[in-house]
Amino acid sequence: MNKSQKLEKIAGLICESYGPLVFTIFEIGAVPLGEAGEPFHDFPSIFSGSRVVAFELDAELCKRLNQQAKPGIHYFPVALGLKNEKRILFETKHPMCSSLLRPDTELLQRFNGLEVAMPVSVSTIQTSGLDEFVRLQQFVPDFIKIDIQGAELEVFRGGIETLRSVVGVVSEVEFLPLYVNQPLFGDVCSFLSEQKITFHKFLNLAGRTLEPLVINDDSTFATQHLWADAMYLRDQAGLEKMSDEMVLKMGVLAFLYDSPDVSYCCFKQYDLRRGSALHTCVAELVG
Repeated sequence: MNKSQKLEKIAGLICESYGPLVFTIFEIGAVPLGEAGEPFHDFPSIFSGSRVVAFELDAELCKRLNQQAKPGIHYFPVALGLKNEKRILFETKHPMCSSLLRPDTELLQRFNGLEVAMPVSVSTIQTSGLDEFVRLQQFVPDFIKIDIQGAELEVFRGGIETLRSVVGVVSEVEFLPLYVNQPLFGDVCSFLSEQKITFHKFLNLAGRTLEPLVINDDSTFATQHLWADAMYLRDQAGLEKMSDEMVLKMGVLAFLYDSPDVSYCCFKQYDLRRGSALHTCVAELVG
């Protein structure tokens, strides 16, 4: 049984006990980097009525992506930042590295394979705060996946109200400032912890080697870890105070990202309230 099939089973059991569980997921920085897509892109088909609200800067790219998108996924040509204001966008050799922050060229030059982040031009864009977007569009996210090259903390700071509804976050974080005055992993952890969203685990670690030595003939080989995707979850110490909906959604998202132990605890908390047996399903699926 693959991951999607397991989630379909969980979704069916939740529907029998609780009713339909509908997710709203924000994907901030959504340019596709491969054919696989994000694991939550299947949620609209597994959890009926769910939607993925995706953000990308390029209006033409968003238009093409919307034409190709699976049902339930919609792309918005919106640049999220701290607030509604004009900002400089530093465009880089590879568009995926463009940022609201200036690339630190001196640091980038120390490492192999980071020429893709070198600046090539600047432009001016209009940004919107996360809370502002939510108020205007009436989309309230349960989960946020964000990768916007160092400006993640700006978005969080502009979304304090929105974060109250969020049960999980996956954010790119950096360990060295690839962009000038970039907040680092510890800064993001500290801020989210203040919002009762705590660090759970790294989903991957990536980096480079110092020039000029190339190891294994691979310029992307990492001896120095520079960035990662970090997963954060609503503080589990507060499970008893969470609504049934939040507890179930955190359990599902934890299962999606290979933390079935957290799913077990979430579903057990729900079962204690409802007299159901969702947590035994998790034990069976990972046993």
